Amino acid sequence: MTNDDAIARVTAQIDTMRDDILATLSTAVQISSITPKYPGLSYDELVGGETRCNESLRPTFEAAGAVVDQWEEEPGRANLVGVVKGEGGGRSLIFNGHIDTVPPGDPATWKWEDPWSGRIEDGKLYGLGSTDMKAGVVAQAKAAEALRRAGIGLKGDLIIESVVGEETMDHERGVTATVRRGYLADAAIVTEPTGLPSPSTLAPCSVGTYWVRITVRGKATHVLVRGSLIWPGGEGERFGVNAIDKGFFIYQALSKLEANWGFTKVHPLFRPGHFNLGVNLMVGRPPGPMVPFIVPHECVLDYIVIYPPDDDPEGVKGEITTYLDSVFDQDPWLAKNRPELEWKHHWPAYDTPIDHPICQTLDRAHLNVLGVPAIYQGFPAVDDATYLQLGGIPSISFGPGNVMMAHAVNEYVECEEVINACKIYAATAIDWCGIA
Repeated sequence: MTNDDAIARVTAQIDTMRDDILATLSTAVQISSITPKYPGLSYDELVGGETRCNESLRPTFEAAGAVVDQWEEEPGRANLVGVVKGEGGGRSLIFNGHIDTVPPGDPATWKWEDPWSGRIEDGKLYGLGSTDMKAGVVAQAKAAEALRRAGIGLKGDLIIESVVGEETMDHERGVTATVRRGYLADAAIVTEPTGLPSPSTLAPCSVGTYWVRITVRGKATHVLVRGSLIWPGGEGERFGVNAIDKGFFIYQALSKLEANWGFTKVHPLFRPGHFNLGVNLMVGRPPGPMVPFIVPHECVLDYIVIYPPDDDPEGVKGEITTYLDSVFDQDPWLAKNRPELEWKHHWPAYDTPIDHPICQTLDRAHLNVLGVPAIYQGFPAVDDATYLQLGGIPSISFGPGNVMMAHAVNEYVECEEVINACKIYAATAIDWCGIA
């Protein structure tokens, strides 16, 4: 049997499984699996959802002929890994995805007032986690099942993974735990949604991100003396300093740096302007109760920094730190009362050359299944490919869904994209692992 014959057979098999694939996805979406460590939510109320969802997927892993490993790095939060053992002489491949989701917000804002409906309407399957990323997890598992149903054995091992904790950067409990447990391969494909805005693209690299917090100190006083604080002839900072005013001064300065980045931070696989410094939380407050009768003594700005995959992370951090030092020097109060910078988290980029064999293999599978080559585009966010690559596994991302639907009210995935992804995963496995 040639590769083309095997791919034709398995794609035909997947067509017969269409209703089953979508039903499995609908069931997974209907199970709430909000990551329990999401800030501001009750851990005790949420823990266990990831496990329940993975338990719903376990029969599919078993139907693929996989040796299944379900374990917890943290009680109530089970990872699920299946190994379809090859007959030897081929390359091994990991398909990886995460089962956790963000919270839905107000359920009343969702279609049918149900974030977990799993309902299909006009070719779209709706529900929290449908795009991000239960569609990819189901598609990879069903691809493995379809290979077995079609009677196609592989030379190399095929490993399918559904892990916890990605949404809160808790990779030690999820993807990194799989690497520590010994699940390694010659390459990995993370099945995150990679459509933006086109259908699924091949993402050989991602951005890198920092979360940095800037804490600005002011001096509290009565609000009625504001004029004396800001206009010539007043007392100025002798009696009070509005920390929000100083925070806004910093915001304006970083907006100028962000504008410069629009021209200086470029990469051929990303749209112009994608690399930026965005303030996504800004909280100013007085001492004591949150009332507006006292000049605020503190302002906290939380930024997400998005930088190109080929930039040196320490260089990016140094650039921002040096720039802010010069900004603080421009303001008499900030020069003497320097804001605190707290680099709270760093998610490094992953970066695999586009001529790497795993890119070329998936590209061929895309062409074979859909009749057109894959579009190469950088992954605009971050995903677990980073930690697979840090574990020594060349990694890329490719999955069903528009990433703009991730974390959005009325999240949905196009059903046809799920089926197409399933076919492309099966074809990739045939080409990469080899037919036994």
